[in-house]
Amino acid sequence: MVGAARSCLYTSVYCCRPTPTGRTADEGRCRRSSVGSSERWPYTTRRATHSPRPAPPQPPPNINTTAASACTAMKPGAWRRACVEFRAKLSRDTSANLPAAVCEELLATTFDGGHVSLQSNPGLFYACLGEAIADEVFAPDLQDRSEVTCWCYREAAEVHAHPGGMNRLAACYYMGIGVTEDPPQAAVWFQKAADLGEAGAKAAMGGFLVYGDEPSGVHKDVARGFELLREAVELGLSEALFPLAHCYLAGDGVEKDAAHGVALLRQAVEQSSDEQRTMAQTSLAKCYYQGEGVEADTVQAVLWCQRGAQGGEAEAIELLPVYQECDLCGSSPARQLCSRCRKVRYCNAACQRAHWNRETYPHKRHCRRAAEASEEGTTPGGGASSPSAS
Repeated sequence: MVGAARSCLYTSVYCCRPTPTGRTADEGRCRRSSVGSSERWPYTTRRATHSPRPAPPQPPPNINTTAASACTAMKPGAWRRACVEFRAKLSRDTSANLPAAVCEELLATTFDGGHVSLQSNPGLFYACLGEAIADEVFAPDLQDRSEVTCWCYREAAEVHAHPGGMNRLAACYYMGIGVTEDPPQAAVWFQKAADLGEAGAKAAMGGFLVYGDEPSGVHKDVARGFELLREAVELGLSEALFPLAHCYLAGDGVEKDAAHGVALLRQAVEQSSDEQRTMAQTSLAKCYYQGEGVEADTVQAVLWCQRGAQGGEAEAIELLPVYQECDLCGSSPARQLCSRCRKVRYCNAACQRAHWNRETYPHKRHCRRAAEASEEGTTPGGGASSPSAS
């Protein structure tokens, strides 16, 4: 009886699925015991205190490398032909010779929780597959990874006219990834992708047009470049915030609006990648130092410059000693700040007094608070404050 009790308890917890007669295991006789249902065996009422059997591990939500069901939409013969053609084209166009099993695994992959497969969206499928191969999700021992990655992007761009594949193929041409470096060809693919609404391609072409790009043969056209950058930002591409901010700061293609440019730089610091974040931090430091778009503040300039330098930005590393040097003797770092305007740095109070009262270019003429004090008829006092003071 004890064995029967354990058996019935087990089946009442885990085997509550339809029986051949249409009833569950709890709605009649247990299939693993001769004892009846929980109404006849009271120990089964304890089943609620038992934790359910752990579910099998689930694949990542974006990539499902075991989804053989991805090819169920194709007949077996068509699936085999697709695998053979995939391997043959890959071997012909690249130096990679992947095993048939690896090729089948690649084609059976689905992305975006199974919504993107070879059958449902082949263009996006090949673009995602190229990124997955580049990130070493598949075939970790693959020797010709860059060639296979570029081939996937080419398949998405040339065969399926996918704008994302075009953008990635253009990047491969521009940087020589898996293909001979060819900037003019990269510009062609960037333009095609931009015409189809790809945000990344709009940002790339916008940068080429605003600054001009001699390797790709794109001539400077700031008005058109600004429009492309603005469209990329409107599409939600954070990487276009930094170049768009500089358009507003310099008045390239748009009326100069330094305040709006600084606001875009702040957004770039919050949303962009590490590289553009450090560039935006350095640009913010320059704006604070020069008083462009914001009130000049040497403390903030040094703060943002330090952040850029910590991120490895070469320009920030070069500017930081300049921003920290004493305005009188030039020594760096100057650890004291003018307590009136907070724009000029000094080594000590003596340097500040000497700078304040010197005959040529006296700081007194350029200190806003000193001018206000003079208008009120008071004598401005000397003294220096710490840069950390507010």
